[in-house]
Amino acid sequence: MTGISKVVPAGVVCMIALASGCASKEVEVWMPPPRTQWDDIMTRPVTPADNEYRILRSEPTRGLFPSNIGVARVAVEDPDEEPFVRRRCLIRKPRNEFLAWNKAFDEQMAVSEVFPIAQRDLGGAKVDAEQIVAATRALDAGIAMVYAVNELSETETEMFGTLYDTEAAMPIAAFHARAESITPTEDSDDAPDLWLVDSKALVRAKFERFVHACVRELVLHDQPAPLETPTGWTPAGPIMPVEWPPRHFRTGG
Repeated sequence: MTGISKVVPAGVVCMIALASGCASKEVEVWMPPPRTQWDDIMTRPVTPADNEYRILRSEPTRGLFPSNIGVARVAVEDPDEEPFVRRRCLIRKPRNEFLAWNKAFDEQMAVSEVFPIAQRDLGGAKVDAEQIVAATRALDAGIAMVYAVNELSETETEMFGTLYDTEAAMPIAAFHARAESITPTEDSDDAPDLWLVDSKALVRAKFERFVHACVRELVLHDQPAPLETPTGWTPAGPIMPVEWPPRHFRTGG
């Protein structure tokens, strides 16, 4: 979702000015796109994060990792067509959702794969957090990340999101990041690198750092899932210790 520029006659702005000093010309006025709210990405009320990440569980998870992560970016459609209907939609950009998020978790071995959730994955259901979490679970991912991006002004952007344990359908962490564009110095003749100065790029990098740090903390505290012995199963013999390295790896073995 990007900011909307509308052309407004300068005469409208200058109605209260002197008629002789107001020329009739067109100027661009930045209009904010529809803003997504925390309620659009939450399955239940929680205290949202504010420019930080927060783990929402008081006790460590059990057997949550290793896991796949399903990612969904929620937005609100432009209400100009139907002013009285507020509709959510999913934005899927493979370059952003698949490649970028897999790169963000590249060094975390406990995250097997990250993949985007598309509109068709909801099976015709409406876009809300419960449906997204259910679709992520159906696609065999233990974690769902639902997030949104808001342009607060021409120079300020925010991103916020929630991690879900898909098996329990419970939120386990919340994130929020905010960034402002950096104004280039006047003595610089080179065109600025937007990845280093634009608020949309800066907030994305900040949000990814929060998510990466949070998942790392969750992995460190995740407890092994309890092993359940099948009913009626009896071991054929004594349990032998694991031999490492295996005998066939040894030279001359």
